[in-house]
Amino acid sequence: MREYIIYGALTLLSFLVSYFTVPFAIKFAKKMGIIDNPKQDDRRVHKEPTPRVGGIAMVAGMAVTIIVFCILCLIFNMEINTKLIGYSLGGLIIVTMGFVDDMKNLRPLYKFLFQLIAGMVIYVFGISIAGVKIPFIHPHIIDFGLWSFPLTLAWVLGITNAVNLIDGLDGLAAGISAIASISLLVIFSLVGAGMEVIVITLALAGATIGFLPYNFNPAKTFMGDTGSNFLGFTLSTVSIMGMAKGYTILAIVTPIIVCGVPVFDMLFAIVRRLAKHQKITAPDKGHIHHRLLKHGFSQKQAVLILYGLTSILGIIAVTLVSGFTVQGIICIVVAIIIWAIGYIYNDMKVRRSTMIPEETSKEDKV
Repeated sequence: MREYIIYGALTLLSFLVSYFTVPFAIKFAKKMGIIDNPKQDDRRVHKEPTPRVGGIAMVAGMAVTIIVFCILCLIFNMEINTKLIGYSLGGLIIVTMGFVDDMKNLRPLYKFLFQLIAGMVIYVFGISIAGVKIPFIHPHIIDFGLWSFPLTLAWVLGITNAVNLIDGLDGLAAGISAIASISLLVIFSLVGAGMEVIVITLALAGATIGFLPYNFNPAKTFMGDTGSNFLGFTLSTVSIMGMAKGYTILAIVTPIIVCGVPVFDMLFAIVRRLAKHQKITAPDKGHIHHRLLKHGFSQKQAVLILYGLTSILGIIAVTLVSGFTVQGIICIVVAIIIWAIGYIYNDMKVRRSTMIPEETSKEDKV
């Protein structure tokens, strides 16, 4: 009972700190001139100059929550897991990189190096993808050995950049991260993850929900690279920490499913840019949220669609971990069918609406 009270209090704390810190972050951004101007390039969809680095509020919410948790551990004579220290140090590196990038626009190579160092830090503190067990095929744990290091770094870099790339509409990255964190929280509870993992995940949910009122369309502030990189790093790290005890193939698959929207968007972006003989870091307007806007959806509609898709993927992941594998597969198939029908229907609707004006204009000319 005591644990649940602590969990609830820490979640509320993260929410409140994040919510009440945002106005100060907005004032700071305006004072320092950290403003996102829509005229910078044609990829931006907002109309008015908007303060950046609002993500500092989410960082503050999580930082205060983790510090209070550590104090509670000392009071109740509970051991502080060294992995929590590793995550905190790695997060500090990511936040520093994101803040400097929001201020100075770092080159992609420098950002990659910061992310790489953060990944190395958590690996040193024991946060790693160590092995896997494939049910019915390989009953014993397959130790990745030396491959554990590059696999861990690839996962951290991948999820961190995936969340960063999906941050293209008001409230999108924060909302998806909130839904993903809630889904992971249920999964971690089912697999018996440690208290520190639960606390980080709860703090992430509280911080993102506290930030959303200021970030949802029309946004009063953007999270900036400070926020998006931090969210991605946190999701990548906590997913490794939370599933470490499982060692089954689901331990790898379920976090990918939960983060399916940003992961798919990132992979599709890489393939798209390589096909066009562009650098994979070259920005474009081919992301999934841009495509939804092109299909006639408003910003709010596009964001809510992706919220819904993330929620479905979260439910599927929870179903799979619960042991209902057949039901989980059925859910995946049904979700894909529903999504495909909706996509095709909207595509046909948009095509019809674009054809009518053309026919009318021809008649007018005659």
